Amino acid sequence: MRTLHPPFLRRSLSVLVLAGSLLTSAWAGYDEGVAAYQRGRHDVALKEFSDAAARGDARAQRSLGLMHERGDGVPRDPALAVEWYRKAIAQGLECAQYNLAFATSRP
Repeated sequence: MRTLHPPFLRRSLSVLVLAGSLLTSAWAGYDEGVAAYQRGRHDVALKEFSDAAARGDARAQRSLGLMHERGDGVPRDPALAVEWYRKAIAQGLECAQYNLAFATSRP
């Protein structure tokens, strides 16, 4: 016996599949950025984090903040680091609050 699925169920499944593929691609860029950073390939990490951050990955936004705060592969820029931390915080990444507090407490 064949089961017929209502049209809304097919649409819902399609939306879930699409959302899952977008989430997977965001994670992939971030994960690749972490791997590159750990290998000392700051140029690759910067590209991966930038791509993931543009797609809204808060972890990548925080990572860009760290890179700019430390000057890893980019010129040291505490003001830009603060901007990235605030973007991550706005998306609910609580650990970026610590980074923001630390970045703004130094002269």
